[in-house]
Amino acid sequence: MEIQQLKKMIDKNIIDFSELLLDNYHEIGLDEIDTIILIKLHRLLKKNISFISPKKLSETLSISAATTSKHLNSLIDRDFIRMALVKGENGKEKETYSLDKIYEKFVDIEEQHPEQSNTAEKEIVELFEDEFKRPLSVLEIQTIIKWLQDDHYTFDQIKDALFQAIQTRKLAIKYIDGILLKTQEEPKKVYKKTNLMRDLHKLWEK
Repeated sequence: MEIQQLKKMIDKNIIDFSELLLDNYHEIGLDEIDTIILIKLHRLLKKNISFISPKKLSETLSISAATTSKHLNSLIDRDFIRMALVKGENGKEKETYSLDKIYEKFVDIEEQHPEQSNTAEKEIVELFEDEFKRPLSVLEIQTIIKWLQDDHYTFDQIKDALFQAIQTRKLAIKYIDGILLKTQEEPKKVYKKTNLMRDLHKLWEK
């Protein structure tokens, strides 16, 4: 996976940044304090808060501004984060933090352990975007995640529903959701118990 693709997955909540970091922080050389700082930093950046001082960041943590500043400088020195210039609302440039280096480390982990990245969510979203010939919206992605996590549809069930929609030329998440709902409502085949083995046994005795 490329860095931009991973960022897109995280931005659309297909991949959870916090969970990804918590699962891999030890492997990439971070400690628990570094990890929490990066999670908090990511959340602030996601809220479009570009100017983040150590004091502001420390207000969401249980450590002082001085300790926060020390960890941020260490993360920069060890090439986990970097400073970048962004334009503010007044058009002036200001410094902010960039997490691109963390994304690079995530991609490196994926290349070393490809079996860890083959999530059903990612595969299905990529399949849908290929067939829809466009990026999925956040709502569409949330629906797919709901299919997997809440409704417990299998990858094959969702794929079959997608291909049914392709055949009818109705490429819409709502239509595919209806197909899946019908498969859930279909009564299971009930096989009537027979006395075949007992009857065969009687014939054998005769």
